[in-house]
Amino acid sequence: MKISFLNASHYLLIFLFLPFVFISCKQDSEVRDTAFKVEKVDSQNSVVGNETFFEVREDTHVLVTVDTENISEETKNENVFITDDRSDPSQNSEKPGEHIALVDKNQKIYWRGEPKDPSANVSVDIVEIRRKADGGAEILEAVFRDPNKDGIIIGKIKNKKVSGLEYYNIVIRINGESTQTFVIDPKIQMSGN
Repeated sequence: MKISFLNASHYLLIFLFLPFVFISCKQDSEVRDTAFKVEKVDSQNSVVGNETFFEVREDTHVLVTVDTENISEETKNENVFITDDRSDPSQNSEKPGEHIALVDKNQKIYWRGEPKDPSANVSVDIVEIRRKADGGAEILEAVFRDPNKDGIIIGKIKNKKVSGLEYYNIVIRINGESTQTFVIDPKIQMSGN
């Protein structure tokens, strides 16, 4: 049986108007596994089902932004802002002590600081990450400085599923005309909890 070009084109058009299957592949230099998510879409392009074939595990990057002009020990909770590339911003408070960074098992978390005003003649370094005495779940396995970048701290996440929150301190240092150091106390949670 011979299929002409016209008939093949018709089959292609018919296929395009039938319910689709979209395959999206998340790839990133920080992603350790690739996940293929299949979404079944009806004729109105509404998702009617999906399935993930592999678990995606990726590193977390936390940015600590400091209003270096207005910060003091009394006002640090209003002048330190924590964001990360994994957590839902709507679920995190503007207060640094209520921020929860999501992490994946056997991955890394990176902390770095910056001034709120990029033109300010100051720098913000993350000096230390330390577990609180009443730290809850033990999610971090080890913490060390980035050997290639000053002011960045890296945390290694345990290679097993851990439930609950880990409470820890971030020690930040503002380097300007004078040096100031502040301690803030956010949280870490393993994704899937």
